[in-house]
Amino acid sequence: MPKTATNPMLTRREAVEIAHVPLGALDKAIEQKIVTVHRRRDRSWLASEDVGVIALLQKMALPMPVTVKRKIRRWVRETEPYRAEHAAELQISDALVVRWSPEVSATVHAAESYARLREQWIETDPHIKGGEPVISGTRIGARAVAQRIEHGDTIQTLIEDYPHVPGEAFQTACTYAKAHPRRGRPTRPWRDGDEALDRRGPLPVIG
Repeated sequence: MPKTATNPMLTRREAVEIAHVPLGALDKAIEQKIVTVHRRRDRSWLASEDVGVIALLQKMALPMPVTVKRKIRRWVRETEPYRAEHAAELQISDALVVRWSPEVSATVHAAESYARLREQWIETDPHIKGGEPVISGTRIGARAVAQRIEHGDTIQTLIEDYPHVPGEAFQTACTYAKAHPRRGRPTRPWRDGDEALDRRGPLPVIG
């Protein structure tokens, strides 16, 4: 999956899942050219730092001119406040100062971490489960993981059922599944469908 020269890339839905913002808010920012969209493989991708910009604007919850929003985006691009060890601020006017918070830095770091773990743990192969996304080296479906979490299981429960799979793989699979819902057919409860998460025990690792 693509990267810019310095930033991991996320799809639109991955970005809003990590930043916890409405998809409409992101699409509006794209339309206003506040964040940059990169077209790859018939998808729209965003740099991880832009996920932070969207999160910051959402936290501000103030109506601002597009020119100000673009100024904030330039500031983030040029100074990378999410790398700073001290508080970073941008003075917009005598009465308005934008402060980059640790929470927004955490959002950027979460986006970077997710993009890295997605590359490591999520696999789509037409010869494995018909091309359904799975945890790499297994037949554990990403969407089945998300369904189990939705039905009350925890990451620790999954680790106990599948000790050969680390917790970060399950967490990444859950986030990926939420950002990439199945199209064209209804989802099924994990009890009725996915053999990879059958309570009878884990399937052998492939490879």
